[in-house]
Amino acid sequence: MPDPLHVLIVDDERLARRSVRSALAKVEGVTVAGEAGSVEAAAEQIQTETPDVVLLDVQMRGETGFDLLDRIDMAVQVIFVTAYDEYAIRAFEANALDYLLKPLDPDRLAEALQRARTTDTAFPEHPDAPEDDDPDAFRYDDVFFYEEGRRPRFIRIREIVSIDAAGNYTELALTDGTTALTSTTLSSWTDRLPDAHFARIHRSTIVNVERVQRVEREAGRTYTVHVEARDDPLSMSRRRARALADRLG
Repeated sequence: MPDPLHVLIVDDERLARRSVRSALAKVEGVTVAGEAGSVEAAAEQIQTETPDVVLLDVQMRGETGFDLLDRIDMAVQVIFVTAYDEYAIRAFEANALDYLLKPLDPDRLAEALQRARTTDTAFPEHPDAPEDDDPDAFRYDDVFFYEEGRRPRFIRIREIVSIDAAGNYTELALTDGTTALTSTTLSSWTDRLPDAHFARIHRSTIVNVERVQRVEREAGRTYTVHVEARDDPLSMSRRRARALADRLG
């Protein structure tokens, strides 16, 4: 059984902290490391308690959760928990793991904490970083931001296992076993994803090469690709199989 996630709750409202604590009690494998009602108290507890995750409010008396981010000098995952959706883009730019709106949805909270288990806290630069003249291209450690039912959501590019075309949308399969439906087209993903890590294996499918477990040859010169976090194998053409084999070595 994995070690429990140690979570620090940061909110200047006592009742809000109690509400978050109650929500956490319904999530397995989570321990509350402490509570803080100010940026100063939170910074001290992060140093002494070394939590894995900080559930952080945005608006606090005379300060904001972003003030805390400026003071953190150690690796910790930050999930914003707030009643305001207008700070989502800023949280995205601050490299937050997720952005949850109050009142907390238990399923979204559990999903965000599961992602914290499978996401590293350090995000080093990769050699595939795009040039300055290609601002729309993703790095492997970048974050993709979109709205799901008017709720903001962040997805790390490296957490994407595969991308399937779904009409005018695309469905992402993620490393934690969940999926996400986005309005980004498959051709747009193809243009923006780093070639060093992603490959088109079918006219309607892209895979993260790092997440490929094995490739099997089927009858009729067709192939299937097995990737982590998905039970269903993905179809691949013979021509694309050669290219993927070269990538996998």
